[in-house]
Amino acid sequence: MFEDVKNCGVGKFISRGEWSHPDRIIDSYEIIFVTKGEVYINEDGAEYPLKEDEILILQPNLRHYGYKTSTNTEFFWLHWCGGPKLSLNMKHRKIENPYNISLYFRQLLDARVMQKTSESLDYLTRLVLIELYFNSKQPNVNPVAEKIAAWIKANCHTPVTETQIAAIFGYNADYLNRIFKASFLKTMKQYINEKRIEYIKGLMLRGDLTLKEIAEKSGFTEYKYFLKFFKYHEKITPTDFYKQYAKMHINSR
Repeated sequence: MFEDVKNCGVGKFISRGEWSHPDRIIDSYEIIFVTKGEVYINEDGAEYPLKEDEILILQPNLRHYGYKTSTNTEFFWLHWCGGPKLSLNMKHRKIENPYNISLYFRQLLDARVMQKTSESLDYLTRLVLIELYFNSKQPNVNPVAEKIAAWIKANCHTPVTETQIAAIFGYNADYLNRIFKASFLKTMKQYINEKRIEYIKGLMLRGDLTLKEIAEKSGFTEYKYFLKFFKYHEKITPTDFYKQYAKMHINSR
């Protein structure tokens, strides 16, 4: 589906004080994925206010500019050429699983810094687009499972259990596991651990917290258990994870 996609550039932007997007027209597609603050983009007369974990895909050969200033803003940007026409569902939306997108961007930035082949950059760009494509699909999810899944995402920084969640929502834990299996192809415990790991790795990708600070923010009272939990689920130590995604290209203009 995205076989013809070619990478035309990637980076992470960090504003210094007040900032607004420059007024321009470019001949490539662009993704803006906001990781901090807000970005305000006008494209061909339509205004798009972007908040944290939201993406916007800008079309080639259309004028776009910042219609309002932002402060302390951070976002990944990605330019590419080729590929199919994208659906409106992918245009502007909140990313429900921002970790995967953040990781692909980190891999792209690392590949650029390491001066890897253009084929590597093209491949990673396709992974970003594929992730956005599937993120735009609406799965057939049980309404109860969907409601509890949203609660788990909002509370994944705390050490919750299936039994506690079942008591909070007034359902039998076995029933909840069945509907989670049917909706997400995993048990509720697996879903809880997955979201907690995503939360931890999301904090790690920010690069401004120590591992002990991340452990505390993730609800671990014992640092050793945090290290053990991460290595068990990721098959890699937190320190090694940091090392893999430390390099990145940052611009502030």
